[in-house]
Amino acid sequence: MTHRFFAASAATYESMRNTLDAAWKLPNDKGTATCICPAETAPRDAKGRVVLAVRQEFCGWEPAATLLPELLASGQVAEITEAEYRAAIEPLAP
Repeated sequence: MTHRFFAASAATYESMRNTLDAAWKLPNDKGTATCICPAETAPRDAKGRVVLAVRQEFCGWEPAATLLPELLASGQVAEITEAEYRAAIEPLAP
């Protein structure tokens, strides 16, 4: 598997994004503003949760490697299938 797929509330997603940005010192002078797009522009599923696809390697970088198991165990983040992710990001066919 090259990617993993997740869903979370906008508040949880933003908290994770801000934590990762701070740890990775973003924004930086190389033009990287944030590690993942802000919740306000991120895709959402039918339940209103923000959905995210990341490369497997992303999940192994600290602090994501520590935070992710905790968030999954607490239920604040759900791991979803690629099909669930695609259903949220691809428009419905007419």
